[in-house]
Amino acid sequence: MSKRKPINIILFIQENLFLHSLYRLISRIIKIVPYYVFQEFLYDEHQLNLKPDLDPLEVCVLEPSDMKTISSNPEVAESEDILLKRLVHGSICLGLLHNDDIAAYTWCNLKKCQYHPTSDIPLKKDEAYLYDARTFKAYRGKNIAPYLRYQLYKYLTKIGRTKFYSYTVLFNISAVNFKKKLKAKPTKLYVGIIFFNRYRFNILLKDYGSTKEI
Repeated sequence: MSKRKPINIILFIQENLFLHSLYRLISRIIKIVPYYVFQEFLYDEHQLNLKPDLDPLEVCVLEPSDMKTISSNPEVAESEDILLKRLVHGSICLGLLHNDDIAAYTWCNLKKCQYHPTSDIPLKKDEAYLYDARTFKAYRGKNIAPYLRYQLYKYLTKIGRTKFYSYTVLFNISAVNFKKKLKAKPTKLYVGIIFFNRYRFNILLKDYGSTKEI
């Protein structure tokens, strides 16, 4: 008997209109977010199983004109204006195209680390904060997310960014799994508590041993 695949709670809520609306309403009062701090690395590609089950593929830096395409997809909660502001404020969006269709994308910020339960933390010139990796439903299950993330590592390394950091919500199973596939290392486990989107607290639950805390 095959094992039932565990439900990705975060993704399930994000893609259910009612649950996502309810979650946003409750979050205006209080938000409790257990999350990992990950450090990610550019390993030798031969050590990883990254070949995607999709062809042809093209990796490219997405432009402001692409933000309208992304935001118009019903799977994306962010508006075109929000995505454009990311570009203006120091973020880069790397996309994976299949026959000119955006199959997946991932973001990085070169100026600061911006995760909701924490304050903005400035980054050094050799650091990058990686966030918001998404594969659209039609392309899931094809090993795309880790492949695109690795392409982001290579792109960042070429421009002098060699230290990669990210956050992942504890219950986001697919995100945790794809980072493990890339041999990313959890360094800390926190719970972030936010009241009325104003008062923020972080509680360290576990220290795995880190090279740097952000």
